[in-house]
Amino acid sequence: MRIQHQVVDQVEQQLQLLFSRCPELSGFSVRGDEGELVVSDVGIAPRLSPEQYGEIYQDIALTLSELLEERPEAGELLRGRTFARTLH
Repeated sequence: MRIQHQVVDQVEQQLQLLFSRCPELSGFSVRGDEGELVVSDVGIAPRLSPEQYGEIYQDIALTLSELLEERPEAGELLRGRTFARTLH
């Protein structure tokens, strides 16, 4: 069970860093089956150019890829979830 908490903490930390690097990113979903995960429903405001949107999408994909490489079990925590910026 301790490993599970460590994985959750690492996922939360990486996503917080992602949202801080991408202030325009308001949220995204992760979908897919056992073999693959797909980033979808990316919310960005204000509207950006296609190039800027692509850069943010690539940042999301790279963040998740690196996380899964280090912690493959994180896939279960990501799949089927939507992640949104927390406003304080």
